[in-house]
Amino acid sequence: MYKIAFLSQSDLNLYLFRLSWMKDLVRKGFDVYAIIPYGKYAHKLEKEGIKVIQYNIKKNSFNPLNEVKTIYELYKIFKKENFDILQSFILKPNIYGAIAGWLAGIRIIINLVEGLGYIYTVNNTKTKILRPLINSLYRLAFRIAKRVIFFNPNDLNSLRLFLDKDKVVIIKGTGVDTVYFSCDNVDLERIKAIRDELRIDDNKLVITMIARLYWSKGIKEFVEAANMLHKKHRNLVFLIVGWIDKNNPDAITEGFIKKATNEFVKFIGKREDIREILYVTDIYVLPSYREGLPRTVLEAMAMEKPIVTTDAPGCKETVENGVNGFLIPIKNSKALARAIEKLILNKDLRKKMGRASREKVIKEFSSEIVVSQVLRLYKDLLREYKIPKLKTDKLLF
Repeated sequence: MYKIAFLSQSDLNLYLFRLSWMKDLVRKGFDVYAIIPYGKYAHKLEKEGIKVIQYNIKKNSFNPLNEVKTIYELYKIFKKENFDILQSFILKPNIYGAIAGWLAGIRIIINLVEGLGYIYTVNNTKTKILRPLINSLYRLAFRIAKRVIFFNPNDLNSLRLFLDKDKVVIIKGTGVDTVYFSCDNVDLERIKAIRDELRIDDNKLVITMIARLYWSKGIKEFVEAANMLHKKHRNLVFLIVGWIDKNNPDAITEGFIKKATNEFVKFIGKREDIREILYVTDIYVLPSYREGLPRTVLEAMAMEKPIVTTDAPGCKETVENGVNGFLIPIKNSKALARAIEKLILNKDLRKKMGRASREKVIKEFSSEIVVSQVLRLYKDLLREYKIPKLKTDKLLF
């Protein structure tokens, strides 16, 4: 059986966004490993038949000593386990995994660029100093990797100079479970409990944004649009779901949250019940400046919600303007408010666009489609590099 390692800097990242890939590989007879820092989702991965190996990484540190220690720790893991495929995600695992994997002799290394991250999207002294270094490291990692997966062409264009075009693979996101994310499968008692908890009356229209609490997600514009719309429409509730990563220089401040919170703008923190929050939502909004491919938008689409998002890389791939939602310019609160208001005023349009959203997800972004593309990639590479498999009656690949 083939041994494959999924390397990430977050156990949550693998559990939320890669579980469908990993479970399908387990079903097909692969020996699947999650290489992750210590976290509470490790045991949940193990329950799915995935072996977990923990390592140490400091996500926001660029101390050379720490980084070398991480690479060496990964090297020891890879050398011991002798993986056939190493699949990595996010900036540091892509770079450090490629270096450690190459040193350990892993023949098939695949990077996945989910988005460019704050090094490329935030302009301050720190990022301007780090960007040339990251460019050089990406160039090295991409030279080692056999394939590099991107979620959208814009991110590819930003890094195109660092890799050979024959290594590029475009896959539309991580895939959405359209059975789980379905209005037909929610618990209505749970929905009532959420409405009671958040004090949302049945006559209220709910406009929701789900994101890490970074300025570049457009939170400031969302709050400004909420204040504009509340002056004209008193039946609105604006929900912001997410948490502050205080180590990220793009994170919003607690002071901003305190000032922005009122009877109609509610910051409700990190939630596990995203499907149910989306069920009570009438309009889904993500005014982000740039994304890889926003998972929360796709989940909202699966839940039959009309979308308002930006005409920005990653975001614009999810919406056909005027069909399943509206695209607006980045950093434009007035345009955001106008687009939301069109949906506030037209219930039939909300329903029509919501149906179009679900149809688009099923056709382009479902787990079945994405997982089949990923498995085909692995199959082709295993054949290309003539990796022998151990005898097993279980392998269905």
